[in-house]
Amino acid sequence: MAKLTSQRSPIAPKLLLLLSCLFITSCEIEMTDNGKLDGNWQLCQIDTLATNGTCNMSYSSIYWGMENNLLQVRDIDDNNLRILFRFNHQGDSLFIFDPYHVITKDELEPVESDSLLLPLGISQTEEHFLIEQLSNGNLTLKSPIYRLRFRKY
Repeated sequence: MAKLTSQRSPIAPKLLLLLSCLFITSCEIEMTDNGKLDGNWQLCQIDTLATNGTCNMSYSSIYWGMENNLLQVRDIDDNNLRILFRFNHQGDSLFIFDPYHVITKDELEPVESDSLLLPLGISQTEEHFLIEQLSNGNLTLKSPIYRLRFRKY
């Protein structure tokens, strides 16, 4: 009776390792260090710094969604208004810029006027916020004009 033996080629494991390395390096992995900032936030309060006025927004339908370097600001009550921003988070600073109004799922329009942004707590198309508080459930942002308080949901 003939004895069957299995012989492995010494090249097969090396080839598999090489292909795995090529696959991993060919994938573009984008990582950010946004930490607790990433997620969905509901706008609960807007304070006007110049007048010390406060507006309770706890029943508002304004939501900020942050992930990677993209911010989506939505006002569900305003015909599902959606504005997309790029953002940069560095330490206790949040910079938002390059806003686009979402017209349809395939159509974006650059935001030219600040008037579309004001009801959302944003006074300019390029805005710098100081992050005063950031925890698992609360976020407070301060711009030159407003202090915005959010809850995470």
